[in-house]
Amino acid sequence: SVLTEPKWFLGSDNYLKEIAENVSIPCLRKDFTIDEYMIYEAKLLGASAVLLICSLLNKTQLNEYLSVCNELGLSALTEVHNESEVQTALEAGAKIIGVNNRNLKDFSVDTENSHRLRRQIPKEILFVSESGIRQEKDIQKLCEIGADAVLIGEMLMKAADKKAVLAKLRAAI
Repeated sequence: SVLTEPKWFLGSDNYLKEIAENVSIPCLRKDFTIDEYMIYEAKLLGASAVLLICSLLNKTQLNEYLSVCNELGLSALTEVHNESEVQTALEAGAKIIGVNNRNLKDFSVDTENSHRLRRQIPKEILFVSESGIRQEKDIQKLCEIGADAVLIGEMLMKAADKKAVLAKLRAAI
């Protein structure tokens, strides 16, 4: 995932463009997608996927944005925080649902949110657990509940030896 929001997250569109040109794995434009234009922009910058946050979009916008993603051949990580957002994402046709374990109101983190919401997400939907993954046991617990992927950013960014931390987490799978 590549942060592109410059003011609050110190990201850059150039980061996405440069990374997408130099890696063979899919790149997620991790930004608050609040306008359809941003989806087209993400495609031009080389993204493979965009982040659609249910708490920022109404149902109509989510439907429209998922449709644009499909037309452009982009994946959409549809982020949810609670039961009603899971329902909205499913009704909109999301194929990848990410449960954010960070409460956006008070910024507390609780990986039990993934455990709780996993029950509502059908097995055929790719399930991603986001935030709060700090050690191997977190990965193991998430694998046990059927997480298909995890989104780890903060921990890796703070690590002095990113390769060693990533190798340690991968070994837990």
